[in-house]
Amino acid sequence: MKKYELKKVQLNENESINLYLNKKVFAPNLTTFLLIKASKKIIKKKNKVLELGCGSGIISNYLYKKKFIKKIYASDISNSAINCSIFNAIQNKADYEIKKSKLFNNWKDYKFDFIINDISAITSKLNPVSGWYEHAPNDSGSDGIKFTIKILSEFKKYINKNGKMIIPIIGLANKKKIISYMEKNSIKYKKMYSQDWPLPKQFYKHKKLLLNLKKKNIIEFEEKFGFLITKTEIYCCY
Repeated sequence: MKKYELKKVQLNENESINLYLNKKVFAPNLTTFLLIKASKKIIKKKNKVLELGCGSGIISNYLYKKKFIKKIYASDISNSAINCSIFNAIQNKADYEIKKSKLFNNWKDYKFDFIINDISAITSKLNPVSGWYEHAPNDSGSDGIKFTIKILSEFKKYINKNGKMIIPIIGLANKKKIISYMEKNSIKYKKMYSQDWPLPKQFYKHKKLLLNLKKKNIIEFEEKFGFLITKTEIYCCY
């Protein structure tokens, strides 16, 4: 069995990227594609960009291949993710600095023009329901915001003047608390994209849990035409 398998990952209707993946690394999803879309809109050529929670390295490798960046800076807490991301960077003949790091811990002496945050951001109450975290860790707390808040509290120390960060806010975490934190701490923010998506079928047999989390304002979802619909939003913070 091959350690990595080359896949054609469809980013949108008109664009795809060839990427090496394995089962121990979180697969690209809607959040990934929206973060790429936001990055293309904001990043200027020659910007120094850090990708947190890089997984397979798809975002940084895409930006490198499209000549948005000259060097890949990325990190993850998973050894499998780091190895996969490095493998993809090598295949693309990229200059890279990819390291294992919990949040900003191993980036203490760095400054960036732009940060892309793709670290786990859903309530850990849904870990056993989702089946998404067999290999990729998610310890983001019952509200799903522990890492997002920590990153928001520190990111300005790691960006240059006029630097920015993009973050996803997923309907499976407490959006109100994230927005409240930014407003209380004078973090300017702008919503860039919002897209609805249906919860996978394995969630449906846990509807009582979902309703309880919704009642507590931890998650957001609606029932439409027999489907359970939530959303992912992308915010630019500065």
